[in-house]
Amino acid sequence: MRILLAITSSISAYKTPMLVSMLKKQGHNIICAVTKNAQNMVGVKALETMSENKVITDLWQEDDILRHININKDTDIMLIAPADVNIIGKIANGICDDAVSTIACAYTKKKYFAPAMNPHMWLNKANQRNVKYLIEELEYELIKPESGDMACKDNGVGRLANIDTIIKTIGSCNSLKYNNINFTITSGATKEWIDPIRYITNNSSGKMGASIYEEILSNGGRSVYIEGQVNTPLNVDKDDKKIKIDTTKELQNNVLNELDNTDILLMAAAPLDFRPAKFFDKKVKKQNINSIELIANDDILASTKDKKKNNTLIVSFAAETAENDEELKNYAVDKMNRKGADMIVANKIEDAVGKDTNKITIFFKDGRFKSYPILKKSECAREIVSTAVSEWKRKNNINE
Repeated sequence: MRILLAITSSISAYKTPMLVSMLKKQGHNIICAVTKNAQNMVGVKALETMSENKVITDLWQEDDILRHININKDTDIMLIAPADVNIIGKIANGICDDAVSTIACAYTKKKYFAPAMNPHMWLNKANQRNVKYLIEELEYELIKPESGDMACKDNGVGRLANIDTIIKTIGSCNSLKYNNINFTITSGATKEWIDPIRYITNNSSGKMGASIYEEILSNGGRSVYIEGQVNTPLNVDKDDKKIKIDTTKELQNNVLNELDNTDILLMAAAPLDFRPAKFFDKKVKKQNINSIELIANDDILASTKDKKKNNTLIVSFAAETAENDEELKNYAVDKMNRKGADMIVANKIEDAVGKDTNKITIFFKDGRFKSYPILKKSECAREIVSTAVSEWKRKNNINE
């Protein structure tokens, strides 16, 4: 999940680098926005180091002059923690005189605020009125402050909620992020039979496809999971559909059959490009065969061009024996264009096969690309699915 963390001038701001660190460890991407006064409580460099993103401090210093608007496209939720009396009052009354208050006024997605202040300030009637307005009128979700000893030596309600409580609360909204999107995922290798006991195949493990399915499931998406030969067969959720296939033709038929009900097709399987020209119905004796003639299989992705809905997003995958990044790009972009995919996930074979990690680059039809460092396949899946959903929404003019 992509989180905009807005930090204001409570002494509790010193806890935010730890909050960022813990969110990062869970796989979230964090962009911090800090008020001028909050910079007296927490270091911008510390936040940039922990988040690995530039911190927003002044909209006038941003390269994007519409940063306060476009941040909606770059994040899934806004969390104001700690939220001081000042920012609560500004948001409640529509005041936009700094980066955080201006972003808050324009933010259209899920919003949380975790107040932290002196107990007397928390109970102040004007503050309580503003808190109520944020909840009831502006649809913020309150992460309640806790009771205890304060930095100012007072005791009462006003302490920032426990970091674990904050993480658990915002994590609950993540579970339904993809609940209105229908996915079809292909995974594993196909087989092509020579005779009743022998076949040709490849060494795809199916780990990438399984990781993609788990990422979608954890975010509330519904999937059709088409599984070929894999190292470990996947048990899918009771509300999802699993189809077990054997040959490339079976994979093609099932992909085409599911297209009408598919918003995003992720072709993570490794189908064989060719098959034996002849199937022997009895076991072939080794002394009776000197060679096996191969013929090309249908191109599954190419066959989806004329049968998919206009709003369906097609995600292709390319594992190549490229010598360098430029060669990988050329292979991937050519494949994407020939087969009519909307985006393609490319990697070098040696970076992925048989491993729990991968190093991917995602290429898009308009020339854009995203490169990633070596990641766990589960982390790759998170980036692939999140990017695919963003592209699907962009393709269909759906506001994020």
